Amino acid sequence: MDSYLDRLADFTRELAARLDGSEPAALARHTGLREATVRALLAGDGELMSWEVASACLAAAGVDGGEAAAVRDRWAEAERALWDERGDDLRAAFERNRNGKPAKVVETFQAKVPWRRLTSRHPVAFEPWTMPEFGAGRRLPDPSAAGDIRDFYRLLARLRDWAGSPRQSEIERRSWGTLPDATISAMLQKDRWRTTSDRERVRVGYFAVACGLPETEVARWVEAYERLRHVAPPDDLELACAEAAELRRRLAAAEAETDELRDRLAAAENRRPAPAVDARRHRKWWDPRGRRSSAAALAALLFACGVAVGGVAGGGGSAANAACFSGTLRLVGSTAFARTADAVRRGYEAVCEDARIEVKPIGSNEGVRALTAGNAGSTIAMHDGRLKPDSDEIRLWGFRGFPVALVAFAVVVHKDTGVTGLSVRELRSVYARDGGPTDWKRFRGGADVPIRLVSRTEGSGTRTIFEEQVLGEPEPELSSRDCRRKDEIRAAARVIRCERSSQGQVLDAVDQNPGAIGYAELHVATDARRHPNVRILTIDGRRADAAPAEGRYPFVAPEVFYTYGLPPNNSPAAAFLTFLAGDSARRLLQRAGSVPCAGADSQISPPCQGA
Repeated sequence: MDSYLDRLADFTRELAARLDGSEPAALARHTGLREATVRALLAGDGELMSWEVASACLAAAGVDGGEAAAVRDRWAEAERALWDERGDDLRAAFERNRNGKPAKVVETFQAKVPWRRLTSRHPVAFEPWTMPEFGAGRRLPDPSAAGDIRDFYRLLARLRDWAGSPRQSEIERRSWGTLPDATISAMLQKDRWRTTSDRERVRVGYFAVACGLPETEVARWVEAYERLRHVAPPDDLELACAEAAELRRRLAAAEAETDELRDRLAAAENRRPAPAVDARRHRKWWDPRGRRSSAAALAALLFACGVAVGGVAGGGGSAANAACFSGTLRLVGSTAFARTADAVRRGYEAVCEDARIEVKPIGSNEGVRALTAGNAGSTIAMHDGRLKPDSDEIRLWGFRGFPVALVAFAVVVHKDTGVTGLSVRELRSVYARDGGPTDWKRFRGGADVPIRLVSRTEGSGTRTIFEEQVLGEPEPELSSRDCRRKDEIRAAARVIRCERSSQGQVLDAVDQNPGAIGYAELHVATDARRHPNVRILTIDGRRADAAPAEGRYPFVAPEVFYTYGLPPNNSPAAAFLTFLAGDSARRLLQRAGSVPCAGADSQISPPCQGA
């Protein structure tokens, strides 16, 4: 009774007993799975299906948590038996393929031991997949419902949600390294349809498998991709006109609300008694007792709506216009601004004892994706640079931008490159997609070591700024996972280029790999104790600096805080944005080495304003 087939039979019997005669057709309708998939699961035909599929059927049948746990135990026993019988061959194959890409090994063994993940290459080690808990009503998205390639990738993101929203690093392990974190991030970009390819079709298949789908379901996703790969999203003039009308309506409503709040503020100012002299003398640098909800809302509103013309309301940022909130505010997004955001957080919490601010550096684009109508008052996205005016976030969802500080980014190299500075033209040659240098000896003072590009993933705001303001074009294709050598399947690439998910990982890779070049926020890059082998380059002879000046350093951008529409009055987001308009926040930003966007007169400086 210890063989895999015996354990599979035990699991199948337990599952059928809990489903209590549910018809496969009904389960298929409720789960979104193919009826053939459900029938194979109930019959125990073929290989062991994933817990994601089994749990979807249990939820559709209304099975409670205790009964589902019993079925899950049987599933885990079957998986362990499968590994005991077939795992040694897979481990041996990975040992033989120690320095190569695992793609061919995966293709050979995926069907034999699908529910193990590679957790270490040296020595080779495998572990079972994690089995998250799923709620009722979970339904697999149907890829055939997609009308164009952008719709397809939106459904691909929903497939990830169906699988329990595993992190990208988890999907990388589930695919045994064939889907690097950076590749997954690129697949989930909104405009990924611009780079469809045969290789992408294979990646879609690996992604679906990593989300727990059996081969019959994976084929649906691959077929849908093949059908839609050249079907670009429509450029519908009628839709654009409708969107424009909706934006005009929102603008009119915002202007009416601004006028109303301005009138209320004026009335409140006329009624307010003059403060006592002694109270002013002993008041803290920022006194939350001076809070007025209407003033706070007006400051937040005008900061969100009036940035384009450079105006900020809120009483010139005086202490009397600051506000505390009670509860929790989440600052999510940019890893480059995380250090500065944390400094501002500490200053705010030191005065507002009932306020808690969570700083979560998950990347600029991921931060923007975290904004929803439901968290409009409790979540702010930190974004390196501005979203484009024609982006979906601005046009369709009404995101509002609040420029906080100018941020300088540094181009860094490993010290053994021998270079101390590059011109913009030379930088562009280093990052050229074709025909650029591959060795540092091509540059003045450069050593005879290969160029290794260490970049951020496609979801990075820092990378976007680097491509738009410095390179003027996208970076070259990914060619390496370890930043030291080209991957076997990318041996024809011009240069070694790897990607990392955070600026800390970029600096670590540059510090550890001779010949490496990368980029990160200036003040983090200057940590010589943590990164002793990193050198900051001058660009066109200019030192990295965020201070506005004629002919200034080119790798600078505003850090913009985005909210989903206008933050509700008296919400944590409105209170915190009001605080950022004042003198206290300006001093905190300056102490952290940043250049505040709001001046003493509460006006947004020109470098922080939109184009």
